[in-house]
Amino acid sequence: MHDNASLPALDEPIAPGDLARIGVYRRGWAGSGEGIAEMAVIAARRALARAGVDAADLDAVILANWTQRRYLPDFAPAVAQRLGARRAFAHDLGCACAGFLYGVATARELLRNPRYRRALVVASEQTSRRARPGSRGTLILGDGAGAFVLERAAGDGPGGRLIDYELACDGEHAAIMEITDDGWVHTRIAQRELCELAARSIAEVSGRLLARNRRALDDVTWVIPHSGTAGVQAAIVRALAVPAGRILTNYAEVGNVSSASIPVALDHLVARGRIRPGDVVLSAAVGGGWYAAAALYTVGELAREVAA
Repeated sequence: MHDNASLPALDEPIAPGDLARIGVYRRGWAGSGEGIAEMAVIAARRALARAGVDAADLDAVILANWTQRRYLPDFAPAVAQRLGARRAFAHDLGCACAGFLYGVATARELLRNPRYRRALVVASEQTSRRARPGSRGTLILGDGAGAFVLERAAGDGPGGRLIDYELACDGEHAAIMEITDDGWVHTRIAQRELCELAARSIAEVSGRLLARNRRALDDVTWVIPHSGTAGVQAAIVRALAVPAGRILTNYAEVGNVSSASIPVALDHLVARGRIRPGDVVLSAAVGGGWYAAAALYTVGELAREVAA
């Protein structure tokens, strides 16, 4: 982990007030020998151990990643093989920062088929590789991986329950973020405008999800979103009109880890007892493309979600 005192030199000096506004005081950066697959395997093994599931019993492995895409071969088959998930089919998924929730939704629909019972969804991102060295982006972006095991419900059990999800995509905004030939992410609109668009998209998918399930935000214990920046998180608080204390992230501790942000935050929050079995959680994310996703679920005694 790199705290603000151990950051490499930047192109321009950063005042203490700027660091406070950025809101990240440490972030993890993968070493030269730590790739997307290696990080995914570590996170997946932890999720499988907590869920009490053997990798050999998995029917599917879905890996969300966009920061270090590899097209041939994809990462997911190698991850499944290293886990010992020999009978699982595996595939990669993009969808930028919304990739993990898109993966959860994909697994949920797969598990409606009686041929499939268990799926692993893992997000592994090296967001730091998408920032130009010396730029302010290095203050915000971190690397991380997190995973869920989803299991088709067979009655009441110790796992949580995935209640429902909502997905959206708006190609009208497809060009506002892109990776150019230099390898860095470039944003084509002002930061304030990006924050408001992200918050508005999250509010829209969350609102549709809650309305379809006849629930209000007052019925939700915690909101755990993907917070790309401190500005996005503040905009989410305004857009959802919920007390800031009910929105939980660990952005300050890990930075923006893209699609891995929600599972990484859940791992930390469960370990610290911040969220407890029975809590109702709303998670939402947006991603360049323009993707938006939300999921409504309950927290179980184990780090396993059940697709009802």
